[in-house]
Amino acid sequence: MIRKRLILLFVVQIALVLLLAGFYLRYHVAAVLEQQVGEKLSAIAATVSSQLDATLISMLNPGDENTRTFSNLRNRLTQMKAASGMERIVVMDPQGRVWLDTKIESIGLTYSRFNFDYIEIMQALERHPVSSVLFKAENDRLYKSGYAALAPVRGVVAVEGSAASLQAINRIESTLFQIGVFSIVLSFFLAIITSKSITRPLSRLQRAVEQISKGRFHRPVPASGRGEVAFLAHTMERMRQNILQRDEEQKAMLAGVAHEIRNPLGGIELFAGLLNDEIDRPELKEKTKKILKEAGNLKILVQNFLDYARPIQPRPKQCRISEIWHEAIALVKTETLTKNVRLQLDGDADIFVDPQHLKQIFLNLLLNSIQATSASRQNTIKMSVSVDKEVLIGIEDQGAGMTPEAAKRLFDPFFTDKANGLGLGLAMAKTFAEKNNGSIELLKSDDQGTLFELRFPAF
Repeated sequence: MIRKRLILLFVVQIALVLLLAGFYLRYHVAAVLEQQVGEKLSAIAATVSSQLDATLISMLNPGDENTRTFSNLRNRLTQMKAASGMERIVVMDPQGRVWLDTKIESIGLTYSRFNFDYIEIMQALERHPVSSVLFKAENDRLYKSGYAALAPVRGVVAVEGSAASLQAINRIESTLFQIGVFSIVLSFFLAIITSKSITRPLSRLQRAVEQISKGRFHRPVPASGRGEVAFLAHTMERMRQNILQRDEEQKAMLAGVAHEIRNPLGGIELFAGLLNDEIDRPELKEKTKKILKEAGNLKILVQNFLDYARPIQPRPKQCRISEIWHEAIALVKTETLTKNVRLQLDGDADIFVDPQHLKQIFLNLLLNSIQATSASRQNTIKMSVSVDKEVLIGIEDQGAGMTPEAAKRLFDPFFTDKANGLGLGLAMAKTFAEKNNGSIELLKSDDQGTLFELRFPAF
């Protein structure tokens, strides 16, 4: 199917090429005809020059218009004009001052086309009959001039003739232009219709690929289009389902392992507590307290595993972003003081999400930003809120940023570039955001800081 549509586009392109070839042919034919007209006019100019008394003509001066000599010479020139079918014949000196003109009964006026055809007139003076370029007269018709030397004196004979044979070329040009415009418009609409039918399913696939590349596997791949496009869509959908299935299997395995660890861990915590109550020796009590502390840390890790593997289903409700932000801040107050971090909030809005999930997202992002800052200087972590078609929440810090390799794997479970940690914080933030119909994205990370952006549907 795609091949047929591409053939249609190819046919349209060929039509445009043929249209351009038609225009080229028009200009080529016009050039040949113009050359022939020019050669004819220059030949007529040379013939007229050979039949004139050049010496007598060169003796004419302004004021001789009423003399018999001027009248006879002009009548002779008028007869030549009628015999040759020319529109106008002019005899002039090298400066363009007219001696004889079949159109005007005056001596000494400057020939009207002297400045336009100066180069051709100079060439004619050197005994090289030439013709001018086409020009339009006041009647909107095409004309052309031929020039030849007036021997033996220095002068020029100019003959102006109508390029009637080229008028048809103008009509052809007009017709070809109309056909060209119509063809281009028709091709444009055909291309739009055809390209849309091809690119619309491809655009949907592109958006689906972008979602998958960002780790968002919960939206089905639209199986639109036909032929190869439909096959590609079905293949991508099977791939998406396989990824989801593998992800669920991994989470199930992780949850099972965490559950099996939690049961004996509870026993260790219980008996360590009983032992701590029964013994009296201070050094032994100190050791049992360490056991309890490490058991508590391990319990938190196991709970993190369970939260990631089996996150609580969201219970969305209307809440205020600033209120949840301050709840998250309260949990990291000690860390902010230790790292000399100042917190800033710009903007606020209502949002429809699970407040516990949003607080956990804020908490994970705050901890990530605090760990990236240095206590040697004042640092600011700023959250900005804006509402357009979506609720946009930006969280920016002034930390050291991360490497490009780390940025690519930022939301991968169990990936971390820190000495301590499991690498589940941002993965959980991503999971919680998606379960609330939102998304999280890293917009920048360099030596000036890191910027995350959360997007949720507008309330």
